[in-house]
Amino acid sequence: MSSYLEGYGAADVKREKLLKRLALGFAGAIAIGLTLYFSFRDYRYERQIRLFVEAVQRQDLKTAYTLWGCTVETPCRDYSFEKFVEDWNPNSANMKAIQGGKLYESERCGTGFIGVVSPNNGKDEVALWVERSTGIVGYAPYRECPEPKLRIVKWLKMRFGNQPAPALR
Repeated sequence: MSSYLEGYGAADVKREKLLKRLALGFAGAIAIGLTLYFSFRDYRYERQIRLFVEAVQRQDLKTAYTLWGCTVETPCRDYSFEKFVEDWNPNSANMKAIQGGKLYESERCGTGFIGVVSPNNGKDEVALWVERSTGIVGYAPYRECPEPKLRIVKWLKMRFGNQPAPALR
């Protein structure tokens, strides 16, 4: 026979274990969600840069010019298709950076996204800009964003990724 007080508090212990498991599960789900968000939030902008680089490497300059936000039929006012071909032909300095290059450094900056493409992580590089609202690719106005911000993600990428540390000034 069981006594009256033998099961006293057992329900409380079960409820406490359940609440701990729910809290840990919720915290884990939030941590995984935040990790996925910060890992993939810039995917579409990196993809735009990759599409542009692939088009230039194939010498499909009409497609690349379209990704630039212009067309042969309606060229950009300050960047004609002829100038674009001159800048992205197989013998150009830009092509040296793009040929065999990969996106090795990227960051959000204001309304855009800066991606640095280089075949050898820093030498012969070209910095490209993707306007986040339109997805249009262009030359980046600067290599690194001048806005002050928390750079822990960049530090982590340099520390644990395959990126070189910045040169000391």
